[in-house]
Formats: sequence, structure tokens, C-alpha cells
Amino acid sequence: MAFLNMFGKDKDEPTAMTADDRLSLVLSYQRSDIDEKKIKMFQAKLIELCDDFGYDVVGQVEVIPQTKERTTIINASIPVKLKEPI
Repeated sequence: MAFLNMFGKDKDEPTAMTADDRLSLVLSYQRSDIDEKKIKMFQAKLIELCDDFGYDVVGQVEVIPQTKERTTIINASIPVKLKEPI
């Protein structure tokens, strides 16, 4: 999936495809009524919730707003693993 790896360097993927995915992300933010500051706050709260429920976040959390039919949908990708018992 190109969209999930757009910030990492993938030598097998054409640069044009990566640029297209980045443009899609920018348009996604512009079309939603949620500003980037609120998205960052939402992302931080999700990380806190994972901690509260016993999970460690082990990668980059991605929060992507999308607007469909006058409704904003927030998709989040959170790589987690269960915390080790102390």
C-alpha cells in the first residue's frame, strides 16, 4: 500500500506514485473541517488511550480525515503491541 508508506523511502515505488499519495493527503485535510492542530491533538489522545488500555504504540500513528457526503470520517492507523507485565 503506497499510502501507508508514503513517508518512508521505498525504492521499488515510483516517485510519481508517492507524490500522488501526498497530494491526496493534503486534499483530504483541506476538504475536511478539521484543522491540522486538532488532528495532532486527536493523535496525542489516541496514544494516551492506548497507554491507558495496556498497549505500547510501536510505530507512527496516522490520523487521516476524509469527507464523504457532508460527513467527515477520521481513519486512524495505530501500530500497537501489548505491554509487557512488570
